[in-house]
Amino acid sequence: MATIRVTKASSVKSIKRQFSDEFNCNIRIYKGNKFADEKTKISELSKTDSAGGELDLGARSRVANVERYFMEEFGIKVQISNADDTKLADNSMTLTQAGKL
Repeated sequence: MATIRVTKASSVKSIKRQFSDEFNCNIRIYKGNKFADEKTKISELSKTDSAGGELDLGARSRVANVERYFMEEFGIKVQISNADDTKLADNSMTLTQAGKL
């Protein structure tokens, strides 16, 4: 089980790196309808008062659950994509399957 650390002080770049290192997939983090800049902090994107925390994800965690977590905890839209960031993962896929797309 991998632990992804997500706090309001986390940068988009650090979260993306954690997903790539742990699951060989990408996470697209949005600011509105555009990709968020990698230097942007979660606090700048967040529409909630959540302080964040650690997100325990396993290789079998579903894409839909990860995307829902970010929306519910931070009010941030995210999408999971394959290792080279060319295809979006289906919501029913696991993070491991997403990395192998």
